[in-house]
Amino acid sequence: MDSSSVSRRSFMKTSALTAGAAVLADIGTKQVFAAGSDKIKIGLIGCGGRGKGAVNDCFNGAKHVGAKVEIVAVGDLFEEQARNAKKSFAEKLGEGCKINDDHVFWGFDAYKKVIESGVDMIIHAGPPAFRPPHIKAAIEAGKNIFMEKPVAVDPVGCRMIIEASKMATEKKLGVVCGTQRRHAPNYLETMKRIHNGDIGELVSGQCYWGFGGGIWFRDKIGPFEQLSDLEWQCHNWYHWDWLSGDQICEQHIHNIDVLNWCFNGPPKKIFAAGGRLSRDNQILPHIKNTANLERMGKTDGHYNMLGNIYDHMAAELEYPNGARCVSISGHVTGGSSRVGERIVGTKGTSNCSGKIEGEKPFDYKGESPSSMTLEHADLLKSIMDGKPLNEGIRIAESTLTAIGIRMSCYTGRELQWDWLLNASKLDIVPKDLKPGPGHFPAIAVPGVTKLI
Repeated sequence: MDSSSVSRRSFMKTSALTAGAAVLADIGTKQVFAAGSDKIKIGLIGCGGRGKGAVNDCFNGAKHVGAKVEIVAVGDLFEEQARNAKKSFAEKLGEGCKINDDHVFWGFDAYKKVIESGVDMIIHAGPPAFRPPHIKAAIEAGKNIFMEKPVAVDPVGCRMIIEASKMATEKKLGVVCGTQRRHAPNYLETMKRIHNGDIGELVSGQCYWGFGGGIWFRDKIGPFEQLSDLEWQCHNWYHWDWLSGDQICEQHIHNIDVLNWCFNGPPKKIFAAGGRLSRDNQILPHIKNTANLERMGKTDGHYNMLGNIYDHMAAELEYPNGARCVSISGHVTGGSSRVGERIVGTKGTSNCSGKIEGEKPFDYKGESPSSMTLEHADLLKSIMDGKPLNEGIRIAESTLTAIGIRMSCYTGRELQWDWLLNASKLDIVPKDLKPGPGHFPAIAVPGVTKLI
């Protein structure tokens, strides 16, 4: 069931920590989880800022719906990250933190140890490249899932998520992802009206995430100087397509997902263009030890240390009903900032997030609790109710839409959705990852880079 079917009304009924939670306990409908407990035991994979934030959101969501949760295991590629996460949770969550020292894991196999640590649910917030195999392993082991977006960096990874999500349905497991707009009351109420035909037939739309400056960069100095080049890349994961999927997957996917939501599915054609104009100038001032530039070498004349992702992309998405929509994204230093969506129908327009103009105007006036809390509340409630949400296929389709835009930009080719979903063999994540030399692909060149 898609998260859009969880209405604002049903959430508000359970969000006040009053009658709903008490009744749930009194009538004996509590689920029994790991080790015979009525508590949902959480394991975190990926202990950076987003991972720690997701755990805090999960605990806040649990309060809304009367769920009992505790975090019992953490895992990260880096020991310091994992240990700092445990310390942070002990300070902030009090009795909710039940992480023993032997449940703090690090290394490329840390995810396996978290999955095997007696948890009921995995929160995955590591680099997107690792999501498909980690999620597949977790679902095979019978774990509920909250995963950040994007869920893959190539079509092969998306297909792995789709198959794992089908397995989750068979196992009656919950799968929710970090596209929080799907859980926000203002979006839910507006989208209900769009789907009811309040703006007529959908004929076009636009979505944006740009431009508003550069992105973070972690230099290879201090404690990070001791990392192998590949470990440093993973620590600095945003800057390579094989780790992040490029900016369009990492951030603009939110807005692309809203367009797909409007049309109840992905586009049938994708045509895009983009490039890399200011990325190097964004990064170079942050490199203190310039000897690393030379030591890491060059690919096609470009310093490997500077990454290979683009800094701007624009696309036309053609949906099955013939509507054509525009997507614009990127990071350009000194650029204007625009983040949002707009959908156009034959009887009106909407920003998708609370406002409709036209024959049936609408202006959302309801409550606006944190949608990053609501996505966890919705997942936890669905698990307790024995009706687990499963957003896996939907988020894989939106991730693949973003990947398709990137592939069209990189190659200069128009793509058909059926080919992208079923035939593309693009698989850009190196196999058997371990500390050692870096993996530095060239910057894509339209007309030269092959469509695979």
